[in-house]
Amino acid sequence: MAPPDPLYNEIDATNLESVRKNVVWNNLFVDTPFQAKLRRAGVWDPFLGGSAMTEGFIFGRVQGAAVAPGSTVTVTRQQTNTAMNFKPKAYVAWVPLDDWELDDGSGTGGVINSGPAMIANQYQILMELMTQTINTMIEMDSFRHGQASSSAIADNRILNCNGLDESLNNGIDPSPFGNVYAYYGGNTRNGVIGAALNSVPLYLGTSSGAVGQIDFNALMRLWGQCVVTGGKPDLGITNVLGFVAVANALDAQRRDVSNKNHDIQWDGLIFNGVEIYPDPLAPSSLAGDFLSLAPTGGKAGNNNLADGAGVSTQTAAFTSPTYTGTYVDANGISTTGSNVPSNVSIKPGEVLYFLESGSFKIRPTNKKGWNYGLRRSPLPQNISIDALFMRLGTNLYNNMPRHNAVAFGFSA
Repeated sequence: MAPPDPLYNEIDATNLESVRKNVVWNNLFVDTPFQAKLRRAGVWDPFLGGSAMTEGFIFGRVQGAAVAPGSTVTVTRQQTNTAMNFKPKAYVAWVPLDDWELDDGSGTGGVINSGPAMIANQYQILMELMTQTINTMIEMDSFRHGQASSSAIADNRILNCNGLDESLNNGIDPSPFGNVYAYYGGNTRNGVIGAALNSVPLYLGTSSGAVGQIDFNALMRLWGQCVVTGGKPDLGITNVLGFVAVANALDAQRRDVSNKNHDIQWDGLIFNGVEIYPDPLAPSSLAGDFLSLAPTGGKAGNNNLADGAGVSTQTAAFTSPTYTGTYVDANGISTTGSNVPSNVSIKPGEVLYFLESGSFKIRPTNKKGWNYGLRRSPLPQNISIDALFMRLGTNLYNNMPRHNAVAFGFSA
C-alpha cells in the first residue's frame, strides 16, 4: 500500500507522542507467595552436584516389649530406614536476540534500540520476561507432579519438579488432579515402608461428586491431619478464589482468625498458627475465568501462563477409583479417611494446602551457568541473530508428606 502523500501532516511533523521512558506495564504475569514463603523458611538448599538428590528417612522401629526379668527373646535385624531419590530438573526460557536491534550490555550492538530515541531497554525487558517465565513454570509445577504416566497417573511429567500433587498422596486415593501415586521419591507406598510417606487427601465434596463447602470443621480436620503425625503446619496456600471461601467460612465463625498479616506484602489469614495466603497460580477450577492459562487463552500462542509441561493448574472433573475390599465401606466411601466416593465423577473445585514449610526443599544448582545463567548460541550463517537461553537446574520436593495435608472439592 502506498504511504500517505505527504507522509506527515503539519501537526504530526512538529510534535512528538507523549511517552514516559522506562515504563512498561505487566499485563500477563502475577506474583505468587508459595516460593517466596519457602525461601523465607530457609529451605533453599543448593544442589552441589551428583546424579540425584538423596534424602534419608526412618520408616520402622526396633524390637521391644515389656518382659519378665530373665526372659529369652528372639533378636532379629529389621530394616528401619532408607532414602528418597529425586532427580535435578532443567528449566529453560529462550528468545531470539538480534544485535542489530538490541544491545546485550556489551556496547557492541543495538543499532536501533539505543540512544535518546530509546523509550525502554528491550534487552532488559527480555531478561525480566525470561526470569518470570521460569519462575511461573516452577510455581505452577510445585502444585503438580514429576512422575511418568501410568494407569493411575494421567499425564507424563517426568521432566518437571516433584511437587505437591505427588507428595500429598497415600497411594490409594486420588489427588486434586485425579492421580494416584503409588510411589514417592522412588519408594513404594504401603509396602515395606508402610505409611511413612503417606498423606491422605481430604475430599470436601458430596457423595455424588459435586463440590461442597469449606467450613471451620473442615479446616480443623485438615489441621488435625498434620498435627496428629507430629507436624507443625505453618503455611496455608490456596488460590485467590479458594481464599475467598476460606475467609468467608472463618468470618462466619469469628474465631481463631486474624484479618490481616502483611508478610511478603500479601494479606493473609492465620488459623491455629497456619498463615494462609492466596496464590493466583494455585490449583482452582475458576481462576481460568480471570487469568489467561495454558493451554487455552492465547491467540498468539504465548499470551498465557503455562507450567513446565505447557499446561496449567486449572482443575477438572475426573472419575475416582473403584474401591474394593477393605478400602470401601457400605456407603461406597473410601475407608482411608479421605471421604472420596468410589467410582464417581468428581469435581475438584478449589484446593487448600496446610504445609509445614520446614519439611520442603528447594534445590537450585550452585553452577552459575545453570542458575538463571545465560547461554548465547549463534544461528548458522546469520549475520545478526542468535538464540539466547536462560537456564535453571533445580527441584522442589517434600521430605515429610505426613506433616502436610491437602483438601479439595469445595466451591469458591
